[in-house]
Amino acid sequence: MRLIRSEFSSVRRHQDLVLDFAPGLTVIGGANESGKSSLVEALHRTLFVRAASSGTAAQDLRSQLHAGHPQIKLEFEESEQHWTLLKRFSGPSGTTQLETKGQVALIGSAAEDQLAHLLGVDEILNSRQVNKTLPSRWAHLWVKQGDSGRDLLSLSNDHYDLNNLIECLEQQAEESLQSPLDQRVHSQLERLVSESLSTRGVRQQSELGKRQEALKAAKEHHRESLEQLQAFELSCEELDRVEDKLRHLKLERLPVLRQQRQRLLQLQEALQQLKPLTLQQQQFEKTNATLCKLLADSKACSHNLANLERELKDFESTCNLASNDIKEAQQHTATLEQQRQALEEQGLLLRQRKDRDELQQRLERLDRQEEERQRLTEQQQHLIAAFNKVEGGSAQDLQQLNKTQEELRAVAIRIESMASTVLVESADQTISIEGSKLKEGESCDQAGVFRIDVGDHVRLKISPGEGTGLASLEHTQKSLQIALKAGLKLWNANSLEEAQQSSEKRNLLRQQQELLKAQLQQLIPPTGQKAPNLGELRLQLEALNQGLPTSDLKQESDHENELEQCRIRYRAVKNESETHQKQLRRLEVQHDAQQTQWQQKRLQQERLKAEQEQRLKQQQSLKQEVGSQEQLAQSIETLSAQQLTLKAHIQALQRLNQHQENSDPKLELETLERLEHQLTEQRHELGIQRGALLERCDSLGQSDLHSAVAETSAKLELATQAEQQEALLVRARSHLLQRFQQARSDLSQRYSTPLKHNINQVLKPLLRNPADSCSIHYDPQDGLQQLGLQREGTLFSFDQLSGGMKEQLNAALRIAIADTLKERHGGCLPLLFDDAFTNTDAQRLQGVLEMLQQAVSRGLQIIVLSCDPDPYKSVANKLIMID
Repeated sequence: MRLIRSEFSSVRRHQDLVLDFAPGLTVIGGANESGKSSLVEALHRTLFVRAASSGTAAQDLRSQLHAGHPQIKLEFEESEQHWTLLKRFSGPSGTTQLETKGQVALIGSAAEDQLAHLLGVDEILNSRQVNKTLPSRWAHLWVKQGDSGRDLLSLSNDHYDLNNLIECLEQQAEESLQSPLDQRVHSQLERLVSESLSTRGVRQQSELGKRQEALKAAKEHHRESLEQLQAFELSCEELDRVEDKLRHLKLERLPVLRQQRQRLLQLQEALQQLKPLTLQQQQFEKTNATLCKLLADSKACSHNLANLERELKDFESTCNLASNDIKEAQQHTATLEQQRQALEEQGLLLRQRKDRDELQQRLERLDRQEEERQRLTEQQQHLIAAFNKVEGGSAQDLQQLNKTQEELRAVAIRIESMASTVLVESADQTISIEGSKLKEGESCDQAGVFRIDVGDHVRLKISPGEGTGLASLEHTQKSLQIALKAGLKLWNANSLEEAQQSSEKRNLLRQQQELLKAQLQQLIPPTGQKAPNLGELRLQLEALNQGLPTSDLKQESDHENELEQCRIRYRAVKNESETHQKQLRRLEVQHDAQQTQWQQKRLQQERLKAEQEQRLKQQQSLKQEVGSQEQLAQSIETLSAQQLTLKAHIQALQRLNQHQENSDPKLELETLERLEHQLTEQRHELGIQRGALLERCDSLGQSDLHSAVAETSAKLELATQAEQQEALLVRARSHLLQRFQQARSDLSQRYSTPLKHNINQVLKPLLRNPADSCSIHYDPQDGLQQLGLQREGTLFSFDQLSGGMKEQLNAALRIAIADTLKERHGGCLPLLFDDAFTNTDAQRLQGVLEMLQQAVSRGLQIIVLSCDPDPYKSVANKLIMID
C-alpha cells in the first residue's frame, strides 16, 4: 500500500490543505504548533475510524477556527489498483465513499468493510472501540510524536501485527519448524490438558473433577458417620450426668432447703416481736431526753430574759439623750439656713446693681461708637465726591501715557536726524523750495520730504535717507500723537505734567478713603458676631431699674467689693450649715440604729417569753402522757429486759442457720424460695433432658454405628486412591505439554532469525563495530520480546540505551517489520515518523538518513514530519513546508 495524495478540509488548524506524497521519501516541515501532528492523527483516523462515529472520535478532528465538519480525501495504491477514499466526520450522519477505476463506488458500511479488507484488519473501528483499539493500529508503521522512545515489543501483540508477522517469518525460515506428527501430538496434549484443567483450576465435568467430587462425598459420609457415633457416646454420657443430678436434687438439696426455710420463719417471727419493743423503748428514751432538754432550756431562757430587761432600760436612756441632741442641732441648722437665704438675697441684689451699671456703661460706649461711625461715614462720602471730581485713569493708564510720550520724542529725534540743507551755488533759472524762492548763494534747511521747483517745467522731490523709513516714521509719529491726545483727554489735561498731578491727587484721596474704611471696619462687629441692638439693651436697663428698690436707683457705691464680701460671708455660712447638716445626719443615723437595736431587743424579749410559755405547756403535756421522769425510767428498764430475752432466742436461731446479724430474714426467705423454685424447674428440665436423651440413644442405637464408620472409611480410601491416580495422570499430561512447549519454544527462536538479520542490515550505517547486532527473542505465549543491542560483547536492554539509540533501534525494528509484511500489501507499506529523531545528534543523523534511504530502496514509502527539515533535504524525494 502506497499513499499518493491527501486533501484536508476544516481539520483542526487547517481549512484547506493538499499534500502530494512521493513514492520514496517525503519530508513535511513546519514550525511547532503548525499542525503537523494533526495531519498524522487525521490520516490515522481516516484509515481506521468509521466516519459515522460520535463523541471524541469525530470531535478531536473538528476545527475551532474554521466552520464545517472535518473532511479528508485520501488517494492510495493497493495491489496496483488506484483507490480514492473520502470521509466526512459529522457524527452519526458522517459519510464514507471508496472507489477505484472500473468499479462502482462504495459508500457507508460497504465502503468501510472494503477498506478493512484492503488494510488487512478485522474491521474499521466505531466510537466505542477508538480509545481501546485505535492506538494499536499500524503502531508498528507509524511513529507518533512522543512514542519514538517507547519499546514497541513491550506493548501487546496487536501493536506489531504478530500473527501476520509470524506467518511471514515462517515462510522465510530456513527449514520446517515442526512436523505434522508433532503438531498432532501437541494438539492432543492441549486437548487432554484443557479437558481437565482451565485457567481457574480443575474443570468440574472432567474425570479429575468427578473423582474429586466423589472423594469429597466420601469424606462427607465418613465425617457424618463419625459424628453420629460421637453423638451417641456423648448422649449416653450426658444421660448418666442428668440422672446423677436428679438424684442429688431429690435426696440432698431440697430437704436442706426446707429445713432452712422453717428456721428462717421462726427467726422472722422473733424479729417481728422484737421490733415493737425496740420502738417503744426508743420512744420512751426520746421522751425522757425531750423532758430534760425542756428543763435546761427553761433555765437558760429565764436568764436571757433578765439580761434583756437590763439592756432595754439602758437603751431607753441613751435614746432620750440622742433625741435632745438632734433637736438642738436642727434648731442651729435652721438658723444657719435663714442666714444663708438672707445673704443669697443680698448677693442677688448686688449682682443686679452690678449688671445695671455694666449695661449702662455699655450703652454709653455704643452711643459714642455710633457717633464716631456717623462722623467717619460723612468724611468718607466727602472723599468719594472729591475723588469723583478729579478726572483720570489708573496708574497703568498714566504709565502708558509716559511710554507714548517717550516713544514720540524718540521718533521726532530720528526724523530730525534726517534733515537736509539746500545751497544754491549758481543758477540761470528761478529756484523755489516748497514755494519759497532761493537766490544764488542762499541756503535753506528742510526736514523730511520736500520739493524743489527749477524754472517753470522742472520739479524735484527730495526724500532724505534715500527715501527708506521716513514715511513709516512719520506714520508712527502721527499714531503716537493721536494716542497721546487720547490719553491726555482721559485725564482732562493739556500736558503730561497736569496728568501726573491729577494722578497724585487721586492717589492721595484713595489713601484717605482706605484709612477711613479701616477705621469704620474697626467699629463694625467681627464676622459671625451679632451687632448689639440698642433698643433691646435699653429695655434690659429699664427692666433692671424696675427690679431694684427706688433708693438704689441713684445710689453709687463699690458694688464689686460689696458683692465679694457678700460671697465670702455666704460661703462661710454655707460651709457651716453643711457641717451642721452632716453632724445632724450622723446623729439621726446613730439614733435610728439605737432605735433599731431597741426594737430588736424588744422583739427578742417577746420571742423568749413566748418560747418559755410553749416549753411549760409542752412539759405539762408530756407529764400527762407518760407520767413523771421516775415512772418513765422504770418503764424503760422493763422493756430492756424483754428485749434481752428475745435477742438471746434470735441469736440461737441465727447460729443454727449460719445467719449474719445484720441480714434481713425476709430477703433470705425470698432467696430460698427463688432457689427452691429454680431447683424445681431444674428438676423438671432435667427430666425433659433425660427423656430426650433416652429417645436419642434409642434412635441412634437401632443401627450399628461402628460398622457404618468402618464402611465409610473403606469407601473414603478407595475414593482417595482414584483421585490421586487421576491427578497424577493430569499432572503427567501437563508436564509433558510443558516440556513439549519448551521444545517448541527452542525451535521457535528461529522466528527471530530473519527479523534479527533484517534489523541488523538496517542498523548497519549506525553500528561502528561489525560484531555489534540487535537482540530479540520470541515466546509462543507472549510473542516477540526482549529487544536490545549487543555491543562489544555486552548485551544492553532497551531501557539501558540512550534516548537517541532508542529512537534509532525502534526505527530499524519498524523498517524490518514493514519490509517483512510488505508482500501482503502489494509490495509496499507507508512508514511515518513524526518528530521521531529529536534526541539523535547531528553525527548519527547522517546514519539515520542512510537507514531511511535503504528503506526506500527496499520499496517502502517513508514520510518524515519535522520542525527542522533541513537535514533531510539532501535525501528527500519531495519537501513540503506547512505555513
